[in-house]
Amino acid sequence: MLLSEIIGKPVYCGNLVRGTLCGICLSLSTRTVKYLLCKTAEKPANTEFCVSIANVQKIEDGVYLKRIKTVLPKNCARVFLNRPVYTEQGEYLGYFSDLQLDGFIATYLFISGGKRYPASALSAVSDALILKKTPTYPIGQRIPASPVLEYLNKNGQNSPVVTRAVLKTAIQSEKLISLTLSLPPFNQNVL
Repeated sequence: MLLSEIIGKPVYCGNLVRGTLCGICLSLSTRTVKYLLCKTAEKPANTEFCVSIANVQKIEDGVYLKRIKTVLPKNCARVFLNRPVYTEQGEYLGYFSDLQLDGFIATYLFISGGKRYPASALSAVSDALILKKTPTYPIGQRIPASPVLEYLNKNGQNSPVVTRAVLKTAIQSEKLISLTLSLPPFNQNVL
């Protein structure tokens, strides 16, 4: 799912429209979506409120919530589309156009001009996004459908991306080399 597909959708609680989705709050350490940022169209001015991702019932033609319990976002960055993107060295890369979400985990950032960066490169978010140098180790990469993924899923790992827990499981089960060789740039099915 792409962030641009859900931004602007109405937010429902029961059958009542409570507002529209305008952004998300993202944990920079785990890259998981923690909160949804919503706006109401009430007068005299637009009011923002924040809802925990645990309250999301489903996302279809709108975002349906189990209940509305507003919270104050903690330990997360407010992410909005169309923000400028820079490297840590100050090089301008373009505008933030989209974010790929897999199970409410950010996997890739899309920058204007068709550039794509792993979400693990995200260093800071405010009125601009700052990207750090892409790590050489595969944390944050998607795990392809391979025998290694099936083996890790049997051991309780359900993550579609490489995380520290996935790496620890691969080390304990002596499958780290197989896991690494199944990821880009290798793309080999080795087991």
